[in-house]
Amino acid sequence: MFEAHVLHLLRRYLGEYVHGLSAEALRISVWKGDVVLKDLKLKAEALNSLKLPVTVKAGFVGTITLKVPWKSLGKEPVIVLIDRVFILAHPVVDGRSLKEEDREKLFEAKLQQIEEAESATLEALSRSKLGSPPAGNSWLGSLIATIIGNLKISISNVHVRYEDSVSNPGHPFSCGVTLAKLAAVTMDEQGNETFDTSGALDKLRKLVQLERLAMYHDSNSKPWKLDKKWEDLTPKEWIEIFEDGINEPSNNSRNLSGWAEDRNYLVSPINGVLKYHRLGNQERNDPNVPFEMASLIISDVSLTVNEVQYHDWIRLMEVITRYKTYIEVSHLRPMVPVSEDVSSWWRYAARAGLQQRKMCYRFSWEQIQALCHLRRRYVQLYSDSLQQLPNIDSSEIRNIEKDLDPKVILLWRFLAHAKVESLKSKEAAEQRMLKKRSWFSFRWSTATADVSAGDTSEDANTLEDQLTREEWQAINKLLSYQPDEELVLQYGKENMIQYLLNVSISRAAARIIDIDHTEIVCGRFENLCVSTKLKHRNSHCDVTLKFYGLSAPEGSLAQSVISEQKVNALQASFIQAPSGENVDWRLSARISSCDVTVFRETYDRFLEFMKRSNAVSPTVALETATVLQNKIEKMTRRAQEQFQMVLEKQSRFALDIDLDAPKVRVPVRPRGSSQCDSHLLLDLGHFTLHTKGDGLLGDQNQSLYSRFYISGRDIAASFTDCGSDDQACSLSCQPSAYHNLEDAKNLCSLVDKCGMAVIVDQIKVPHPGHPSMRVSVQVPNFGLHFSPVRYRRLMELLDIIYRAMPDTEQPAIENLPPEYAPWYPPDLAIEARILVWRGIGYSVASWQPCYLVLSGLYLYALDSELSHNYLRCSSMAGKQVLEIPPANIGGTFSCIGISARGMDLQKVLESSSTMIIEFRDEETKATWLRELTKATYRASAPPPMNILGELSDGVMEIAEPRAVNPRAAELVLNGTLIEMKLSLYVKAVDDLAERLDETLLLDVLAAGGKYSGPIKRKICINRRNKVAQNTKLAGTNCIR
Repeated sequence: MFEAHVLHLLRRYLGEYVHGLSAEALRISVWKGDVVLKDLKLKAEALNSLKLPVTVKAGFVGTITLKVPWKSLGKEPVIVLIDRVFILAHPVVDGRSLKEEDREKLFEAKLQQIEEAESATLEALSRSKLGSPPAGNSWLGSLIATIIGNLKISISNVHVRYEDSVSNPGHPFSCGVTLAKLAAVTMDEQGNETFDTSGALDKLRKLVQLERLAMYHDSNSKPWKLDKKWEDLTPKEWIEIFEDGINEPSNNSRNLSGWAEDRNYLVSPINGVLKYHRLGNQERNDPNVPFEMASLIISDVSLTVNEVQYHDWIRLMEVITRYKTYIEVSHLRPMVPVSEDVSSWWRYAARAGLQQRKMCYRFSWEQIQALCHLRRRYVQLYSDSLQQLPNIDSSEIRNIEKDLDPKVILLWRFLAHAKVESLKSKEAAEQRMLKKRSWFSFRWSTATADVSAGDTSEDANTLEDQLTREEWQAINKLLSYQPDEELVLQYGKENMIQYLLNVSISRAAARIIDIDHTEIVCGRFENLCVSTKLKHRNSHCDVTLKFYGLSAPEGSLAQSVISEQKVNALQASFIQAPSGENVDWRLSARISSCDVTVFRETYDRFLEFMKRSNAVSPTVALETATVLQNKIEKMTRRAQEQFQMVLEKQSRFALDIDLDAPKVRVPVRPRGSSQCDSHLLLDLGHFTLHTKGDGLLGDQNQSLYSRFYISGRDIAASFTDCGSDDQACSLSCQPSAYHNLEDAKNLCSLVDKCGMAVIVDQIKVPHPGHPSMRVSVQVPNFGLHFSPVRYRRLMELLDIIYRAMPDTEQPAIENLPPEYAPWYPPDLAIEARILVWRGIGYSVASWQPCYLVLSGLYLYALDSELSHNYLRCSSMAGKQVLEIPPANIGGTFSCIGISARGMDLQKVLESSSTMIIEFRDEETKATWLRELTKATYRASAPPPMNILGELSDGVMEIAEPRAVNPRAAELVLNGTLIEMKLSLYVKAVDDLAERLDETLLLDVLAAGGKYSGPIKRKICINRRNKVAQNTKLAGTNCIR
C-alpha cells in the first residue's frame, strides 16, 4: 500500500524535472526500501514554475536518496537526502520569435496554472462543507503522523547560476544562489537528534539548520565556456565547476579555483537555526509555557550592492517586465506574419492595449452573442467531461481555451461544476421521490444498507482478524493511538500562551558602493529581537534593538546613543486586549537618542548615484517613481482612514512613548571654501506622548474627543566655531560632543533650552458643532539670541540648503524619449493654469501656468510640453470633479476643481490638497469636465476578482464619503507663551586682547503672550491673481 504511494509521488514530481527516470527501476528500488537516484540531468522546463524569462541550459543532480524502513516504520525515521543540485540558467528566447512548440509549452503552463487554481478552490470548498476531520482517530492516521513527525530531510551543496549577456548589451553578468546545507531533524529536550514514538504530530520537536546561504553577482563576467557540451560533462567535472565556493574553505585549501575566484557577494553567507517545539495535549497545563514555540536565530546578514550590479538588475527588471507583458497578451497574438494579414495585427494591438489598461470597452451585439454562445458551448463540453460522458471532443475545448483569458476559463469551469452539482442534486431528489412512492421501499432500503455495510467492513474485519487484541494494544501504545478519542478544546485556558515566536538577528549591514568603488552609505544594526505571544483573546509583541547606525566616508551620519536609563536603542511593546486594563490595545516605546550629522558631500554623492541609475533605464526609473508616489499616497490615506476608524469605533487605546529626540549637527561651509567655518547644533530635546482614559478628560464633551498629552524639554540650538576642513574637524567623529554643548569652546547660543506642553484633542466622529481638532500649546519660556554673526551663519546655512535642492530639470535624462514618460500616450492635453499654494504654512495662493495631461486614470501637471518631470500627479480614484462658479473664485471664469469625494464646494476651495484648474474658454472646460468625470467612473469601478491569487492592477478601495459642515472649524489652536526673552548682541573692541568680541546690547523681555482662535482658511484673489490669507472679514471678492 505505502510502496504504491511512494512510487506514484516519485514518478509524478521527479518526472517533471529530470530525464531518464525508469519506472521499473523505481519500482524495484521502492520495494527494496532504499531509493538511490544518481547523476540525473534536469529538463529545460525545470524552472517554468517561476514564470520568468529563464530556462535551464544545463542541470545536474548528484544523488537523491530515499530510505524507507518498511519493516519498522514506527521505530526508524524516513530519510530524504538530496546532494549536489547544480543548475545553469540563461535567458529565454525572445517571445516574438517563439516557435509552435514554444507556444504549446506556454499554453500547457497556462492550463496547469488554471488546473492548480481549480483544484485548490474545489478542495477548499469541500473542506468547508465537510469540516476538518478529527485527528488521531484511526490507526492509519497515527502511523502517518509518526512517519511525518520523524521525517529527516537534508539538502546540501546547491548552486543555481544565471548567466545573461542579453539584458544589458555590452555588459554581460552572472548571478547565483548557493546553499551549503538545509537539514530538518527531530530532536529531544537537550537538542540531540532522536526518534519520537509518543505521538509524533501531537508532541513535536524539530530542528532546522541553515548553513551558508548566499547570493553573488559578477558584473562584466562572460558566460562559462567549456571544451565540450554541457550534456557530456561527467559527474566529477560538474562537481569541480559548481561545488567550489559553496562550503567554507578549510585552512589547508584557501585558494579557490578559477570558477569561483573574484566572486562578488550581494548577500554574504548566512547561517541560521530554527527550533520548533509543540507540547502534547496532556502537557498543556502551565500558563507560562506556550503550546507551540518557534525560535529563529540568524547570526550575521550582510548586503552589498555596487553601482554596476544595480544597473544590471535594472536592465534585468526591464526584460522581466516586457516578458510578463507579452505573456499576458500572447493568446491574442496572430499566428501569421504582418504582411499576410495586416488587419488581424491591428486588432491585436487594440485588444492588447485595452487589456493592459484594464479598460471596459464596448462590444457589438454580434460579439456579445458570439461570446454568450461560446460560454454555453464551453460549459456544456466541460460539464460533459466532468461526468465522463462518451464522445467528448477535447480538441474543441482546447481550441476555445487558447483565445481566452485564464480568469475567464476558470470562471466558466466553475459554472460547469455548478451545473454538474445541480444535475446530481436533481437525480438524488428524483431517487428519493421514487423510493417514497414504492411499496417495498422500506425492505429494499434496509437490504441495500445491509449489503453496503457488509461490503465496506469486509476488508477491515479481514485485517483485524489477523491480529490478536494484545498485538493491537501494543501497536496502539507504540503509536499513541487511542480509539474513538476526540480532541476536545480545553476550556478555562484563555490566558495560556498558545503560540510563541522569537526572531533574533545578531548583526546586519547594508552597503551601497558607487562606480568608483567608493562607499556611498552604510547602514547597520545589532541585536534585533522580535517576540510575539498569541493567546486565546489577546496578543503581545515585543521589539528590542541594541544599536543602529548610518555612516559615510565623511563620518557618521546617524548613530544611536545609549544611556543608563535606556540601554537599548529601541524598546517597544504592543499588547492587544491587555488583561486587567480597560483598553482595547496598548502601545509603549522607549527610544534612545540619536546623533545625526548632515554632510553635503554624502547627499551629492547619493544624488549622482540615483541620476546615473535613472539614465541607465528611464523606463524603470519613472515607473518606479510613479508607483512609489502612488504607494505613499495610498499608505497615507489608508493610515488616516484606519486612525479615523479607530476613533469612530470608540476604541479605547493607551499610548506611552518616551523619545530622546535626535541631536543634529550641520557643518556650515561658505560658498567656494573647503573649510568648515562653524557647526549648527540642534538638540531636539526629550519628548513624551501618552494618553489617559476618557473618563479623565474633565469636560462635558469628553466623549467626542480622544486626548493626547505631549511634553517636551531641553530643546536648544546653537552655533560653534570650527575653522578647519571636515576631515580635521574635532566634531566630525565625536558623537559625544553633542552631549557636552556647555563645555564646547566658542559656543554661540541661538535658542536657549526650553520646553513645551501640548494637549491634542482629536474628534472621534465629525460633529457639526465642534472642531475636528483642538490643540493647546504652552511654552514656559523661550530665549532667542540674535547678532550679526548669527545672522551671517544662518544665511550661509540657507545657502547650503538652497544649493542642495535639485534642479527642476534633470540633465541626466534630458534626452528621454517621449514614449518613456508615464503620461504617454496622453488621452487629453492642453495648456492651462492651476492654483498653487506657497509661503509659510501654504497660506498664499497664485495661478501657475502648466501643461495639463490626462493619461488613463492619472492627471499630470507639467511645467511645459517638453518637461521630463511632472509638477503634480493625481489619481482619479476616489475623486470628484466640480464646476466652480466665477463668483466663488474672484470672478475667474472656466474653472473646475478636483477633490476627494464627499467634499462640498467651500471645502474644495479652502483645501490645498485639491487641484483647481483654469481653462482658456468654456468649450475647453466642458470637454475636460466630461473626460475627467469619465476617468473618475473608470477609476472607481470595483477591481476584478482574481481567483488565481496574483496581484492585480485594479484600483484601490474607496472610503465612504462623510458629511461635512462647511461652517465647522478644522482646527482650534490655543497657544500660551509665559515668558520670552530676546537678546541682541553687537561686536565691540577688546583693548586688552585687541580683538572683536560680541557684547550684549539689549535684552527684551515679554510675558503673558496668548493666542486663541479657530484656524479656517479663507482666501481672496486680487487683480494681480495673487491670493492672500485674510481674517474672517466681509468682502465682495472673497471666495464663498
